Amino acid sequence: MFDGLRGAIPADHYWCDDVLATELERVFTPSWLLAGFTDDLQNHQDFITLQIGRHSIVVQNFKGQLKAFRNVCSHRFSRLQTESCGNRRLQCPYHGWLYDADGIPRGIPDNDAAFSLGEADRAALALKPYRLETCGRYVFVCMADDPPPLRDFLGRVYDDLDYFSAACPDRISQTSVELEVNWKVGFENAAEGYHVSVIHKDSLGLTLGDDLGIDFIADHSVYYRGLTDDTRAWWRRMARIVKLEPGERFPDSTNHILFPHTVGLATCGVSIVLQTYEPITATRFRCNTSYWLADGPPGAARDAVAQSLRDLSTRIMAEDAGVCLGVQAGMREAGHARVLLGRPENRIAHFQQAYARHMEAA
Repeated sequence: MFDGLRGAIPADHYWCDDVLATELERVFTPSWLLAGFTDDLQNHQDFITLQIGRHSIVVQNFKGQLKAFRNVCSHRFSRLQTESCGNRRLQCPYHGWLYDADGIPRGIPDNDAAFSLGEADRAALALKPYRLETCGRYVFVCMADDPPPLRDFLGRVYDDLDYFSAACPDRISQTSVELEVNWKVGFENAAEGYHVSVIHKDSLGLTLGDDLGIDFIADHSVYYRGLTDDTRAWWRRMARIVKLEPGERFPDSTNHILFPHTVGLATCGVSIVLQTYEPITATRFRCNTSYWLADGPPGAARDAVAQSLRDLSTRIMAEDAGVCLGVQAGMREAGHARVLLGRPENRIAHFQQAYARHMEAA
């Protein structure tokens, strides 16, 4: 009957603690993860942090050089940077150990009396480094020892991101929300438009037209969808009023899925919303959302457009949050069953197949 439409992930993978431990090892560790933006790393000692389950990562600017490390002091294992971003030396807030650009503890209070650590000792206590690459303003980190280059990992999506980075350089909002939901429930919700006519019928659903197609690029995918005539007319009018400088490469709506945890929704070549879905526990995740707009002169009209876009994004996220909580509750009762995925949900099927390959890898 419909067995061929079953997904690749059993329901218990959405709430089991043991599964999350395996995901961290086999899905997240070997993958390039969007950690943040160079906009937040412009100055010496600027930093950002990323939390993936038990793994905390810090990206720090050392006199213009970006470096990524495990965000754990080598002394008593305290977190080094405790905020999501800021400007501060890479120094442990507990006992004051200070680290250099190579992750070596160069400043150790009372070292001679307390430890007598020499150069070789300090080098052996260096922070664990992680690979870091950028694509335009987007900062990616990989926890694997020898990952492929970022461009190879992303494939053609790399060029799309580079384009969006240049076309939409003005960040108009950034939020972080935590939900009592498995990260895959949130991520899969963002990957399909089948629910839009029901959950978002009076918001996002009013803007979208016909499906245009889907491209699968390795573990990633891109979904193209048309816009309604009214939506196109609104964007053209706004572009004239606020003097936006739209790109021409993606004139409608595109939704990029970057395996394993990033979604990018772009509209008319003048805006992009980026979201990352970070697991906290097996049943809790953090959704980081940033909204970017094309260049244009500042002013009241631009501020009004930006606010209307922020309001729409907030409404859509609230609508999604409610239904995701219901899905999470249902997963608890479904045991080892697998969801049914129709043709409008084939990007979820693609994601689940990629996820299953990673989870089965030795």
